[in-house]
Amino acid sequence: MTVKKMDAMDDGIASGHHFKVYGEVQRVMFRQTLMRAAQRLGLRAAATNMKKDRSAVKLSLYGPQAKVDELVHRLQTVQPLNSWGAKVEKLERDARPWPFVKHQVTTDNVDKKRWNPNVEMYL
Repeated sequence: MTVKKMDAMDDGIASGHHFKVYGEVQRVMFRQTLMRAAQRLGLRAAATNMKKDRSAVKLSLYGPQAKVDELVHRLQTVQPLNSWGAKVEKLERDARPWPFVKHQVTTDNVDKKRWNPNVEMYL
């Protein structure tokens, strides 16, 4: 299933599901692991490391509710998420979401990033 791309006027906030993810989520290839899982499910996703809290990542998901629910469930139950030890300890709704384009890593730009290729993804 292909998820509709947002046009330039759509910031994605109203149409998305927004979370803060806490745990071992920075410096462990969490965002790449998450983007690849979202792509496999046909979702659009965006994530950003929080600079002031090294245990937190902002996350936005876009697509069918059932697929979003599936990914959220997997984030909460698959441990670790990858061979670098990424794991989620807490996931909560984000009351102050960011627009899709403000995020550091998205399903649109993940292939343009330079990731360490030595990671196995379990998510």
